[in-house]
Amino acid sequence: MQIVIDTNVILAMLAVPGKPLDVFFNDKLNIFAPRLLFEELENNKLEIIEKSRLTEEEFDWLYMILKHNIVVFSEEDFLSYREEADKICPDPKDIVYFALALYLRCPIWSNDKKLKEQNEVRIYATHELIEMLKLI
Repeated sequence: MQIVIDTNVILAMLAVPGKPLDVFFNDKLNIFAPRLLFEELENNKLEIIEKSRLTEEEFDWLYMILKHNIVVFSEEDFLSYREEADKICPDPKDIVYFALALYLRCPIWSNDKKLKEQNEVRIYATHELIEMLKLI
């Protein structure tokens, strides 16, 4: 299954590893993200390190693992879907994720409940993917 991953899922995995990691490394998922995801991680590196209690080396190692396991798309690739995403996305900061999901015709993995306030793009929370993939 193809799925676009939201930054909040990555942040949750870094803060409290566990079942979200089992989902992330499940071979039934092909995970995609806009380049924005990695820009957000880089821009918030110090805050993430502080909150997660990771060392800088651990963060860098996990960052490389994420980059290796997520297919990254440049916004130019799916720019033509941005206008449609803008119309349906309940949260302006997630428009890029919606545009990529529309471009790929796939759902989004996000724990942001607000994103479910629309009917165009399927949103899966981590607990829903755990159940769907039978990781319980």
